[in-house]
Amino acid sequence: RMKDAGRLKRSLFDHFMRVAKKTGVALMDGQSVSAWDRFHYWLGELLVYGPLKNTLGLSRVRVAYTAGEAIGPEIFEFYRSLGINLKQLYGQTEATVFITMQPDGVVRSESVGTPPPGVEVRIEENGEVVYRSPGVFKEYFKNPEATAETKTSDNWVHTGDAGYFDDEGHLRIIDRAKDVGKLNDSSMFAPKFLENKLKFFPEIKEVVTFGDQRDFVTAFINIDLDAVASWAERNNVAYASYQELAAHPEVYALVQGCIEQVNQSLAQDSHLSSSQIRRFLILHKELDPDDGELTRTRKVRRRIINERYGDLIDALFDGRKNCFISTEVMFEDGRKGQIEADLEIRDAAVSEERSRAAA
Repeated sequence: RMKDAGRLKRSLFDHFMRVAKKTGVALMDGQSVSAWDRFHYWLGELLVYGPLKNTLGLSRVRVAYTAGEAIGPEIFEFYRSLGINLKQLYGQTEATVFITMQPDGVVRSESVGTPPPGVEVRIEENGEVVYRSPGVFKEYFKNPEATAETKTSDNWVHTGDAGYFDDEGHLRIIDRAKDVGKLNDSSMFAPKFLENKLKFFPEIKEVVTFGDQRDFVTAFINIDLDAVASWAERNNVAYASYQELAAHPEVYALVQGCIEQVNQSLAQDSHLSSSQIRRFLILHKELDPDDGELTRTRKVRRRIINERYGDLIDALFDGRKNCFISTEVMFEDGRKGQIEADLEIRDAAVSEERSRAAA
């Protein structure tokens, strides 16, 4: 890790990574770059980017694709700034691999590209992405019921994913269609999309957002103990336990900063600007599969969360500044116990929506 390297190496790395961020993506997208910036980037390739790509085993990669779960925009831009032509695509086995992909020069970290020739994509009223193409599957093996549920008679295939086309015609996938709800103003609420955006911050391990059939969006936050403990050590923040660290005012300020960065990003999106997180709390314990709050693959069990933490959820929406909670937990040796805490609830700043700012 560079943070453990000597001062000279750290300074060199930090300097040329700033150069890469400024110049690398522009070069990759064929934009105009000054001769000085090109030379500076070439020097970075010689001293930093080349050796780093070699260490990662990516020296000879000409093009790379990422699919499945979204990766963080910082990670995406990091690889592209090194000169690795990383793109995103969206596909399914039923589509014979891909439905949309990103062409050179118009690569965006937040979208999955445009449909290639011959592929039609549309968005249903409930936000679900459906498509048809020459590569659409014929049927599920010996399962006509599943085939009929997925594919219409005129070959449109239901993906089960919710998304929309942005102003540039690029498809954005935000959540599973069944999980997308609506705020009381009828705007879209995509909990997993919001949660993933927050979990890209290393200090945040788990998030649960609330907003379906509500006036605004709120969130539970689990801090990442390793990342926040490291931050606390660097910033001389003393603590004796996870619970004490999670409740520390400076940790609340740290998490609030992350949330407000996400809010700024959401404000630029006309489809999701109403989903900015207005209130949050940091849980006194980690959500745990042993307590039934997560699956073994760490997916949130929303029904259990709603039942177990109903009073906290109500407090987020009714304006309270604190809320007492007593939670049953399962210890590693199988014993059960109670953890009690009086949790602080904070407001987060909401950014002005793009359309209003433009007006």
